[in-house]
Amino acid sequence: MGRRDHEMTLILPDTPLALVTDLRQLLGREKVQHDVPTLTAYAVDASIYRMTPQAVVLVETEEDIEAVVRFAGSRGIPLTPRAAGTNLTGSAIGSGIILDVSRMNRILELNEEERWARVQPGIVLAELNKQLGRKQLLFGPDPSSGDMCKLGGMVANNSAGPHTLIYGAVKDNVRAMRVCLPSGGWLTAASLRLDDPILADTLTTHPALRVILELVQSKRAVIEAKRPTVSKNSCGYNLFGLVDGLAQRRFDLPKLFVGSEGTLGVVSEATLRLVPKPQGTLTALIHFRRLEEVGEAIPHLLDLKPSALEVMDGNTLNLIGRAAHGIPAAAAATLLAELDSEQGSDDLRERADRMAGICRRYQLCGDLAFAYDKEQRDQLWKARKALYPTLYRFDPRKKPINFVDDVVVRAERISELVRYLETFFAGQQVPVAIFGHIGNGNAHIVPLLNVNDRQDFDKMVAAYHEIHQTVLSRFEGSICGEHGDGRVRAEYVRKMFGEDLYGLFVQVKRTIDPGNVMNPGIKVSDTPFTEHIDYTRLSKSCATCAKCNSVCPVYDVFQSEDMSSRGWYEIVTAKDYSYLQSQRVVEACLNCKSCRTICPAGVDVSELILQRRAEQPNRGSRWLFALQAHVPIFEAMLKVLARTQPLWDRPWPRRLLARLAAPFLRRIAPTAKLPADMQLPKLATEHLRDRYRNLAHNMNRRTAPRVAYFHGCAANYFDDGVGDAVIAVLRRHGVEPDLPPQRCSGTPIETYGHVDLVQEHARFNLQSLAEYDQVVTGCASCTLMLKEYKKFFAEEPERQAAEALAKKVRHITEFVAQSPRQPAMAAAGDVGRRITYHSSCHLRAAGVMREPRMLLKQVPGTDYVEMTDADRCAGGAGTYIVKDYDTSQKIFERKRRNIEQSGADTVATSCPACMIQLNNGLRGRAAVKHVAQVLEAAYEAATREQGADGGARP
Repeated sequence: MGRRDHEMTLILPDTPLALVTDLRQLLGREKVQHDVPTLTAYAVDASIYRMTPQAVVLVETEEDIEAVVRFAGSRGIPLTPRAAGTNLTGSAIGSGIILDVSRMNRILELNEEERWARVQPGIVLAELNKQLGRKQLLFGPDPSSGDMCKLGGMVANNSAGPHTLIYGAVKDNVRAMRVCLPSGGWLTAASLRLDDPILADTLTTHPALRVILELVQSKRAVIEAKRPTVSKNSCGYNLFGLVDGLAQRRFDLPKLFVGSEGTLGVVSEATLRLVPKPQGTLTALIHFRRLEEVGEAIPHLLDLKPSALEVMDGNTLNLIGRAAHGIPAAAAATLLAELDSEQGSDDLRERADRMAGICRRYQLCGDLAFAYDKEQRDQLWKARKALYPTLYRFDPRKKPINFVDDVVVRAERISELVRYLETFFAGQQVPVAIFGHIGNGNAHIVPLLNVNDRQDFDKMVAAYHEIHQTVLSRFEGSICGEHGDGRVRAEYVRKMFGEDLYGLFVQVKRTIDPGNVMNPGIKVSDTPFTEHIDYTRLSKSCATCAKCNSVCPVYDVFQSEDMSSRGWYEIVTAKDYSYLQSQRVVEACLNCKSCRTICPAGVDVSELILQRRAEQPNRGSRWLFALQAHVPIFEAMLKVLARTQPLWDRPWPRRLLARLAAPFLRRIAPTAKLPADMQLPKLATEHLRDRYRNLAHNMNRRTAPRVAYFHGCAANYFDDGVGDAVIAVLRRHGVEPDLPPQRCSGTPIETYGHVDLVQEHARFNLQSLAEYDQVVTGCASCTLMLKEYKKFFAEEPERQAAEALAKKVRHITEFVAQSPRQPAMAAAGDVGRRITYHSSCHLRAAGVMREPRMLLKQVPGTDYVEMTDADRCAGGAGTYIVKDYDTSQKIFERKRRNIEQSGADTVATSCPACMIQLNNGLRGRAAVKHVAQVLEAAYEAATREQGADGGARP
């Protein structure tokens, strides 16, 4: 058999346009995309590769999948199934058609009693387990990318993760699958007895499977002879699982398709085994002085039946920053251990004592750190979960490169492997992070290299062959434990298993996919791993890990890579970027900053988009912001609207207003509108600055510290009570604030690209606020913008003033949390009995997350409950609710469900703009209040109880 005779030539259509036209006739225009931004976004996954497809199909049904598979097969066009694109091997990119299953993201059926669920491939693992968690159930496999990876990719790669020790890999947790084979026929892949009539029918319907069964039966000895002796393996096709099934007189079909990386068919659903959600979990962090002692401790720790044992070596700890994570300088390795229990805390504490006893035999750096509650446990896991993308910040040129990232040895030899790797990379003078699942010997190896440098490139190639060969020969291990072969390991599959077994893999592929249409170049290929490396992207800061996609509100709605944070990064940083080509996607971003908040590499995709918008400022909105700058005229107009709001803010006038406003709004965006049924905020007939004239005009007081209240636009112009509450709360804490002259902070202005106007406003505010010791805000967006004025002034004199202001800005929740005064609080009747918190995006981006929750938990007479996805954007984003109302409401739907499921009768937030969206979306189903309003109500209730008067006095 020739080295490449299994790689058949594919016949491609004459032009991509012809391909797209034909696909659209089959599926409709909306499901088929081929514009430049879309193809750019889908050219990458989380691997080191780039391949630009010809078309992208966003399937929504099994009928869609079948149509695309038959189309690709009949034309000989490469077809690549894709879910989240978080794999590290390049198996989610291809040169033909990308079949994205992300919109098929539902739980189809759940059987709580028998503990199984039928689930579509587009559901995110974290979302799946959130829904299962409400039934006290769990899907066990948990790759570190669990916040963003989807079930389809997990099935394709046979994913595992830290908790494989107790829950197993995906192959151990799939009961059945629906697979569209390359022929276009549908297979229900289940584990069937060899004498089962259903199996006989299946083999008749799908003759290729009969060939596979006979092949495995006749070659059992060959397969057994090459079975890996380690506890994990995802290299090659899992013929070992089929042999195991035959030993039980079964044809275990899921074992064939799990881990096949889209090379044998497209999965439309999987029936998953579920386990009870642990009643308690303990996480321990253990710092060892000697690496060898980690390996010695593992067999003893395994006796405790841990759910996870994770290790990071000393090099890794140096790279991620020991100080940032509280890791001792003398630690040679850090071990993260986790124990689950169905019996609760007593069982966990007993096992924790046993763990401490085991570890006391060894040289440790300090005591073990134990955590029982989720918040503390998450902190212990934080470094491990975000390790790979964090490495992107280590060096501007050298990036973490995945090419030997998933080897497996026997657990008792893991310390020996780590020592070998440390010595090898020290000899190469290459920084390296070594971490992984030590309990089953699975090591992730991530060297930092500049692949655009010839010396580093040569080191990469040498390391690839040397390490893989050493793992196979010296350690008798596997080159792949859970990440899949993809493009990066395909050329080494033959060397791992030898010609005989590799030949069987080729026969399996040919039998099921004779046209080599399904994900060619993946798993069964001799193409060198260096082909298709994305040298340009590997010189950029983004890891393309897709953590940003997991929180991107637009991606949550559209489930398409071109409408996602990661996709936008690729689009706006492309060499051939064009605003005219990319306007659709560039204008879709809410500027919520959630991507920046979550990105361990510190990439702010929204900022890059704002910079692109600044190159093409939105002309339709400029007149409004210019009018706003003429304060007397603007405020006079608002007061007229406020006094007449009872007349025009009614159904019939609002319908007329929507029609009249439509031509003007379309100049801002084709999606912009002011629907007649949108609940508008009540405009103030008397603005905040008018109600508190003494604070706005008597500003010559010299008492220290001097505190300014930067109220922003909403608190000044809306009759929402926020500004009054902030002033009242400040007074409760002994502060009489000034209301200095101020203009809009600039957030909405920047959103539309008018940087020159933002600079004008910033200069005014910088001068007005310069003399104050503290600047308190009640608006999340104002808080963030005031802290970031420096980005608008690179070398100008205002730069120093902006840096000084950033240090003085405090959101009202920060101010109260840090205040030495503790005013009495009491239960307030208008606050509600059960309160939850919507975390405003810009306040999170400003670093304020803990304080609002802490304060709400202190309010008497209320039960604080953390809603699911409290940190997700609600979709208002200031004026975005008008710019794209329909998308805004689709984004809000998730927030609405989570608020209702929380059972809260009051939703607190930290931003007046968020209040607009919450009020519009909830329509009275729950009260919406600013945190300052909740605090002031509690303060006032205590004052009434004490028989004293208090609160803000205009």
